[in-house]
Amino acid sequence: MSPSFHQGSGSLTQVLEQIRRCAASVTRYPLDILTAEAQLEDELGIDSVKLAEIAAVVAREFNLAADRLPRGAKARTLGAISERVVELLAEGAPASVVAPIPPAATAPVAAPAPVAVPPRVVSPASMESSDLESQVRSVFARVTRYPVELLTLEADLEDELGIDSVKQAEVLAVLVKELGLEVGPKPSQRLRTLSAICEAIRASRGTVTAPRHPVEESVRASPPPVVARLPFEGKVALITGSGKGIGKVVAMRLASAGATVVVNSFHSRDEGERTAQEIVAAGGKALHLWGSVAQEEHLERLFSSIEERLGGLDFLVCNASNGLIGPFDRIAPRDWDKAFRTCVTGTYECAMRARPLMARRGGGAIVTMSTSMSQRYMHDLGCQGVVKAGVESLTRYLAAELAPEGIRTNCVSAGPVHGELLGMFPNAPGRVSRWEAATPGGQLCTADDVADVTELLLGPKTQRVNGAIWVVDGGLSGTVDGLLPVGRQPSNGHDVRALLALDS
Repeated sequence: MSPSFHQGSGSLTQVLEQIRRCAASVTRYPLDILTAEAQLEDELGIDSVKLAEIAAVVAREFNLAADRLPRGAKARTLGAISERVVELLAEGAPASVVAPIPPAATAPVAAPAPVAVPPRVVSPASMESSDLESQVRSVFARVTRYPVELLTLEADLEDELGIDSVKQAEVLAVLVKELGLEVGPKPSQRLRTLSAICEAIRASRGTVTAPRHPVEESVRASPPPVVARLPFEGKVALITGSGKGIGKVVAMRLASAGATVVVNSFHSRDEGERTAQEIVAAGGKALHLWGSVAQEEHLERLFSSIEERLGGLDFLVCNASNGLIGPFDRIAPRDWDKAFRTCVTGTYECAMRARPLMARRGGGAIVTMSTSMSQRYMHDLGCQGVVKAGVESLTRYLAAELAPEGIRTNCVSAGPVHGELLGMFPNAPGRVSRWEAATPGGQLCTADDVADVTELLLGPKTQRVNGAIWVVDGGLSGTVDGLLPVGRQPSNGHDVRALLALDS
């Protein structure tokens, strides 16, 4: 039986309605999909950061202590949250009392903390217990963008707040800089709470850098080392379909060039999260946003998150793709629809949503992805080949339409690329051997070859390249004989069926 209470708003139904509106205000989701039973993360794609924001808004709405609201597995649905709120109101639960945080701690930032964090060295004498705890909470709030009232000292960072080890490592790196520590707590220590982190910092206070006497500082001072600026430093890049394959290689490449990378995946969600983690572990800046470019509500959430968390966008690589690989006469209407919605409609919708985010930063660059077989016949690639021809046409239209905002749009048209996709072709080993034999130089392209051209088209060396289709296939599409199966070339020029055939 559902709980009931006599304080505040009344019934469970009323509470649920208020909480649904709170969730809608945070996520910008339509109310009709925010049902009591919908799984917030698995079905609706609301990540732990947004869940924390929803909890903060709910706490304010009902004047409750945020740390008493359900977290983790107990907050999987709005119905579960509503029932807990009803219980708390029935108990007459008091509002939370949170230690004051300096105003600067809650100032909004346009990008994740690792992008730009000014160091503030603190002397050991000034590091009183309450000050340290406030500063640790402040840094966690700034890096995670969690409401500070949720960051209680004893809350389990991972199980209750959903702050994974990658994000914890980012926060600890910022703390080491701001507290002037030569060494600091390591993520491997598995410090589960803010209280444990504060204790670890106090234990390492002996390594706090002591302020030097001004005269001594002037004598010992030496010119700061010259650090080479990475070409894409300060840029924000979204690569759709970047959990694996070519998209992952492009994401890693742009991150190594200094960009803050938004990794996006849909079917390969786990791979997308691992890709973002690998980038951060390598010293880069990345976050993973799950969603399908073929679904409008997912796109709304994706680009809203980019705007709120990163403040804008500089680069867009439309790599997400779909299309049946198989015989031409077996392509069903549903296959055409899925391929078109992902490759053409998805590319268009991403570009149009990226437009205002790029315009406010003075312009940007978009790279779409096609196949060189959009202009040639390849057996078993009919669905993708036809739809990708539409992507190339769309690229030219985007180049003309977006140019007034300083946005360039170009296309990388790749041939067969070594990787998982080639294995999906019937008789894959035989096909690969024949393609290699037909390619000048005898080698097919790799994902790194595609990333090379993608990086070039995004960068400053191609500022006057717009609306271009750059073919990256080692010359395969230029060799007509290479499109014929080995051993079936017509001897007299009259066997039309053999001339059109590709596979034996």
